[in-house]
Amino acid sequence: MFDEVFVLIKNKLNSFFNSYIENNGGGNGFQEYVAFLEGEKIDPLVIQVNKVTPILVNIEEEKVLRMNDRYEGSLRNGKRTDINPSIRVNMLILFVSKFSNYEQSLKFLSLIIKCFQNTPVFNHENTPTLNPEIERLRMELITLPINQQNELWNALRTNYHPSVVYKVNLLVFHDDLSEQDYYEVEEIIVKPPIHLNTENNGNNSNL
Repeated sequence: MFDEVFVLIKNKLNSFFNSYIENNGGGNGFQEYVAFLEGEKIDPLVIQVNKVTPILVNIEEEKVLRMNDRYEGSLRNGKRTDINPSIRVNMLILFVSKFSNYEQSLKFLSLIIKCFQNTPVFNHENTPTLNPEIERLRMELITLPINQQNELWNALRTNYHPSVVYKVNLLVFHDDLSEQDYYEVEEIIVKPPIHLNTENNGNNSNL
């Protein structure tokens, strides 16, 4: 699911960048301005030049909306089913704008903010390609204090570049694997003890 969110955001940004540049008299056909990190170039981290690179820097559980019940009730084939509670998470994504021309870096950084300002929520109406399991995605701009920015870039072990952080919420992971049915009690028959039956029979004979 995380990969689908990244691809969706990449496509949204690329479309917005190209439309903006074309509407302002520039552009030479559709360009791929957003690039993912390459797996073999993560340690040390290598960020491509003349690209916007989204980096997943944290995943946090959304505890405010977390279910209190250990198990959620669900009906499957007419029976109550024992499933684990859903897990709700937010993604923190760092968008790095690295261009050989510093002015271009700042320009695309501004366009990132404009894009998510224009469409702060992705749903099935404005984003038909959104995974059916995801109701909507909300983009929230996060302002990190200077000390936290330093810690983040030190953790990435690379030099600072113009960047912005967004919180993406909400992803919900449902337990689709547990199929254990609850026991169903259809009928309970209580038989009296044998000695009670004997006593009752004796009383009846006296009558």
